[in-house]
Amino acid sequence: MKTPFSLAVVATAILAVTAFAAPQKMSPEQQAMMDRMDKAAKPGAQHALLTRMAGDWNRTVNLQMDPSKPAQQSQSMSTITVLLDGRFIQETITGQWGGMPYNGVGLYGFDNVSGQYVATLIDNTGTGFMNCVGAPDASGKVIRWDATMNDPASGKPSKSRMVTTVIDDDHYTLEMFAVMTGSDKEAKIMWIDYTRKR
Repeated sequence: MKTPFSLAVVATAILAVTAFAAPQKMSPEQQAMMDRMDKAAKPGAQHALLTRMAGDWNRTVNLQMDPSKPAQQSQSMSTITVLLDGRFIQETITGQWGGMPYNGVGLYGFDNVSGQYVATLIDNTGTGFMNCVGAPDASGKVIRWDATMNDPASGKPSKSRMVTTVIDDDHYTLEMFAVMTGSDKEAKIMWIDYTRKR
């Protein structure tokens, strides 16, 4: 008795799936919407710039929170991998900072809908996210980012900006600028030199 019932259920499911998958005539509005969605989903030149960064990198990190003192320098490594058929890249960072292990992860992409680069950064020095939006310059090799995060010292949102400069396929830099507490002037507080591992 169970077999005919099971076969009937399977047959009904197959008919339902077939009917759902059958081509439906769309209105011009629906077709225009589908075209926009298709265009928004396709990787383009901006995504290609990011995917060129895929690989293993040595990083020289300079941190200067007090402009009256020399920058602190550390070495780290990162691996950049391409995700979802070239739509995003993920950077995984490992190294040392202040004698302690440092680990971070960044997710980068270009949002075709907003026309902006987007990034989310996290690391083991906190539990918050740094969220960034960026725009390329005319050359397409420089991305200027505006970043926001919750400042653990003040407990309030803080803003900074970053600049990524692609020098060539084996070198790029990331600079970070912010207005430090007690100052009214923006200063470069961090810069990172990337060199591709060979």
